[in-house]
Amino acid sequence: MFGLFRLAVLIGLVLSITGLAMAEEEIRNYDVLIEVEEDGDLLITETLDVNVEGQEIRRGIFRDLPAYYLDEDETRRLPYRYKVLSVSKDGRREPYQRERIGNAVRVRIGNPDVWLDYRVHRYVIRYRVKNGVRYADGFDEVYWNAIGTSWLFPINEASIEVRFPDDAHLIEAFAYTGRAGAAGNNYTYQAEGASHVFRTNQRLAIREGVTVSLSIEKGAIDPPSAYDKGWLWWARNGALTALITSFFGLFIFYRRSFDRVGRDPVKGPVFPQYEPPKGYSPAAAHHIYYRGFRGHDGLIASLMFLAGAGHMRIDVDRNDKKKTTLSREAAGTSSGLTGELSSFYTQLFSGDETVKLGDKYNAGFTKAYTKFRKRISSKYGAPYFQWNLGYLIFGALLSIGAIVFAITQATSWSLWHTLLVLALVGLNGLFMYLMPAPTPKGQEVRTHLQGFRLYMEKAEKLQLNSVEVGSDAPPPMTVERYETFLPYAVALGVEKPWTKHFERLIPEAAKDYDPAWTNMSARTFGSIGGMTDSMVSGMSTGVTTALPQSSSSSGSGGGGFSGGGGGGGGGGGW
Repeated sequence: MFGLFRLAVLIGLVLSITGLAMAEEEIRNYDVLIEVEEDGDLLITETLDVNVEGQEIRRGIFRDLPAYYLDEDETRRLPYRYKVLSVSKDGRREPYQRERIGNAVRVRIGNPDVWLDYRVHRYVIRYRVKNGVRYADGFDEVYWNAIGTSWLFPINEASIEVRFPDDAHLIEAFAYTGRAGAAGNNYTYQAEGASHVFRTNQRLAIREGVTVSLSIEKGAIDPPSAYDKGWLWWARNGALTALITSFFGLFIFYRRSFDRVGRDPVKGPVFPQYEPPKGYSPAAAHHIYYRGFRGHDGLIASLMFLAGAGHMRIDVDRNDKKKTTLSREAAGTSSGLTGELSSFYTQLFSGDETVKLGDKYNAGFTKAYTKFRKRISSKYGAPYFQWNLGYLIFGALLSIGAIVFAITQATSWSLWHTLLVLALVGLNGLFMYLMPAPTPKGQEVRTHLQGFRLYMEKAEKLQLNSVEVGSDAPPPMTVERYETFLPYAVALGVEKPWTKHFERLIPEAAKDYDPAWTNMSARTFGSIGGMTDSMVSGMSTGVTTALPQSSSSSGSGGGGFSGGGGGGGGGGGW
């Protein structure tokens, strides 16, 4: 009785061990047929008997094929040209997907909605490789990593048959087994006419493969065709060619576009102008001269203009000069106010008689200032200056496309590639500067403003020169003239020389300057220059404080080895 029990236990252990062995997911047999065609293409058929146990393999397997191989100089990568002809499982067509995974072309075989039976399934993968034959001096070679070293399953038995055209004469044949870089010889070789068969004589572990190398005399394989040579040339030089072509093409595009819309209208000479262009407020002059808003000078100039015209009073806190109070005044008239300036004034004091700057965020002031800027930009933007952004954006997109194409196409990256990319970037930068252009109207007004700015900046010199040559002298300086043009001087960035001109021409009046529209005076600061600097600086700080604060700025492979040669890759289950 005891003997029967021991026998039962022994049988159970044997069955258990056998069952565990049977349960391993593995490739029972892996046969590869490589048919070498006369044009140098390789027609490859891989037949795999795969044991499925639902561990790694549930719905099917995948086969990874290398996307690139090393060129003859072993410094550049050239892309393989694969064409999957058919995939079958157990004698029937099987669905598959071809996808790019890193540096591999993955053939994912199976239906995601169908689970495989737990048994051995036979997969047959048939594909073509363009120009798989290697051409050397005195011989042609098939050097092919037939069973890649990236398989995630052990392979019990494997064979590789290389079949040449009937008139091929073999020079030598080798195979290499083991992990990548190994030169094992665990195989048998047999020649059968035009076929050469290599068979493994021991199991291949995970990530072990087989590479074959066969050399034949020249004549059996046609040399590369003109098309194939052209494709290789493009694969090697396409990226550089694309960059060169893009550079010259982009240059021609920009040059023609510049001739069409980027050239400035004819500009007359700049002469001193003693008055601003009629009908243009300080903010308008600022926007046209600088082709947009620069800081808050346009606003500060507008506030000073309104105050000087009697519409408001500007009081600077004597204890904290960063705080400014704007008070509505009823004495001013609408005479001389442009529409956008009048609207700004009305909205600025829509709720209160005073507006405080420099203390905290002021929502009402922000709203009024934002609308004012929009009105100025709309009225004195496109009619006076064209940025021609459409041309610049199109050119930038062309450049980005060329650079992306070159990066993806390049088999190696050289200094020339980098220089051409920099040249494209530089070309775009150059025409970003050249393409914007004023309109004829904008050119005329801006030229006038340049002359007016020249007068306020160089007034004293201009006056002396005029006296020397006996020509008409600039209008005489008065307190009223200084005060009238001071907002324009602030708007155009020349308030300091304009003030110095005032101080030198009529020093007594400048020393006693005490404008009625502000609590600041020349006596308080010792000079009118100190007063003006303090006022502009304090108002700028106050405006910045009254606006919303932001934490960041923004702005507009003979000596072979396993894994060598072409082909390779591996696979797994999913």
